[in-house]
Amino acid sequence: MEQVFHNIIHNAIEYSPAGTTITINLMRVQKGFKVEISDTGPGFPEDKLERVFEKFYRLPHTATGGTGLGLSIAQGFVRAHNGTITLENLTTGGAKFIIEIPAEMATLTTKDDE
Repeated sequence: MEQVFHNIIHNAIEYSPAGTTITINLMRVQKGFKVEISDTGPGFPEDKLERVFEKFYRLPHTATGGTGLGLSIAQGFVRAHNGTITLENLTTGGAKFIIEIPAEMATLTTKDDE
């Protein structure tokens, strides 16, 4: 999961204008956990939202460098954890990646479990 977060956050830093904010929220949900990583950059063209996870895909008119594999790799790791990763544009500007990973929650029943 470290690689997933690195790839998404690196892209946010690389492609968002200087001075924009990157926000990371982690929450427990009924069947696991959810991580939301959002920025206040330009967002993605609506017709390209699904394509960004394709191998070697790069948005048109992006800076040179990179292989176009970062988000595809992130998606692969998330799927390996039986999770999902989606991308949406924020109405206020910017983009949000949503990662959901199923996980069982353990409950402590005695002090010995700590």
